[in-house]
Amino acid sequence: MKGVTFAAAFILTACLVIAGIALYPNIFGQAATNNNDLVFAFFLGPFCVLLFFAWIGEKIVLKVWKRKG
Repeated sequence: MKGVTFAAAFILTACLVIAGIALYPNIFGQAATNNNDLVFAFFLGPFCVLLFFAWIGEKIVLKVWKRKG
């Protein structure tokens, strides 16, 4: 896995968590202040899913790129 793929998934997940807390402060804001484990779960779950899809996308792009070259 390329470092760019990992970094992109990390940044997208961070933006997703921050946007969730900003858009739904009554739900996620309380979780962010009272229970840090819950915020870690909010981050880790989407991060793993995004990382998996980014890894699959990277494999597809690399195969297509090799065919063109």
